[in-house]
Amino acid sequence: MANLFVRDLRDIAQGLPENPSEWPHIPCPTCKRAGLTLVPDSLVQEEAATSEATYSHQEWHPDWIYGGFHCILQCHKKTCDLVRVVGRTSVYLERNEDGYQTLFSPLFFMPELPLVESFGDCPRLVRQRIEAASTVLWADPSSAANRLRSAVEALMDHHGIPRRGFSNGKSYDLSLHRRIERFKTAKPDHAEAADLMLAVKWTGNAGSHGSAIRVSDVLDAVEILDRTLHYIYDTSAEEIRRKAADIIARKGMPASQFTNLPLPPF
Repeated sequence: MANLFVRDLRDIAQGLPENPSEWPHIPCPTCKRAGLTLVPDSLVQEEAATSEATYSHQEWHPDWIYGGFHCILQCHKKTCDLVRVVGRTSVYLERNEDGYQTLFSPLFFMPELPLVESFGDCPRLVRQRIEAASTVLWADPSSAANRLRSAVEALMDHHGIPRRGFSNGKSYDLSLHRRIERFKTAKPDHAEAADLMLAVKWTGNAGSHGSAIRVSDVLDAVEILDRTLHYIYDTSAEEIRRKAADIIARKGMPASQFTNLPLPPF
């Protein structure tokens, strides 16, 4: 199943239109079900002083305008937290009769937007590092990519893959690449998951070495890591097979006929 959060975040990464009613679905980080909407009168935008200083330039153009904004988003569920957003503004020429439009580019969401819907039995430290990636995703995608890489390191730790190797009586550090290869050898049932983890590792490496990592690159890695966790920890398929086998064994007869316990009529 596709990661719908990633789909939403890809839309957000394109920038938020000037009209808040046209904003894409922004997932609530509290309930992870509903979408967030703008709290009335909370959107504040300010043009930067250095932007205003360019007005006197003889070649000045409206698309030189830039600044910042902040706002508050809310879920329709009153028990969910408010989300505060800070970001940049820019101006672009719309290719229709609307003329110049303001584009809002978020840099921070607090609390951070969700990346994964369900972690299941995923180790706590792995989850924490994935969530840490979300806190810096918009402002520093390279750092976010590196935090996803560290989540893979934590996953190797959880499965007992050593950080150090031994050769000729001496110990040495094992690279994450080698640890993933050892994981694949030790757990052949998870060979496909191991191959996916290599992609997350490479994205994290690129982020660490100064490559121009984009939000879209990080979201690719999130999708891959989400699928990795699904392969390793999701037991829903086994539960479905168990239920199917039970129904087949009963030949479709209601389970209440095979037990003395009363069952609800649904």
